[in-house]
Amino acid sequence: MAGDETFLKVLGAMAALALLAPVPAALSGIHRPAPPAAPPPSYTLTLTDDRRHVDLQGRIDFGVTAALTRLLEDTPEVRTLRLQSPGGRVAEARGLVTVIRRFALQTRARGDCASACTLVFIAGHSRTLEPGARLGFHGYDLRSPVFGLIDPAAEMARDSAVFRAAGVDAGFMERAMAVPHREMWFPDRHVLVKAGVIDRRTDQGTDRR
Repeated sequence: MAGDETFLKVLGAMAALALLAPVPAALSGIHRPAPPAAPPPSYTLTLTDDRRHVDLQGRIDFGVTAALTRLLEDTPEVRTLRLQSPGGRVAEARGLVTVIRRFALQTRARGDCASACTLVFIAGHSRTLEPGARLGFHGYDLRSPVFGLIDPAAEMARDSAVFRAAGVDAGFMERAMAVPHREMWFPDRHVLVKAGVIDRRTDQGTDRR
């Protein structure tokens, strides 16, 4: 028995030494691949030289709400958010609506502002288009897998309420939401003025004051 105990103690000591021994060079030289780098944002936020305008270009994607919030907190003199976007994620667009209201921004379309971008645009307390700019409207994609978890009609009603709160004509919104998702309706400027979507005709550079 004593011999067995001595043997077990020696065996335990050898195991402990093995754990403390340095890793052989052959093993220490193994290189595990680095995790893939995060893709660059699909949008840009650019502060103008006079620090009074921010240009948002590209898709409305994850992170844009937080990025714009940080920029505005650091630059309280910003007055206008200028938009050029094909749309993007509705959840982020709703976040931008909250940010625009918080900082009491004007909104201005510089090129095509379509789909979810129009939700962002309508949040401005003053809303204008540069010459050649367009607003594009359509309904939600009812075939999207996400709508297995939510009610698309309720989601459209939720966002339509943002337009109504901005004074947009209800008939205009009914027409806009009836456009199939794969299509896009670009109303004429006079239609947008009549419906209360934009405030007035402006020439390029009017907001640069």
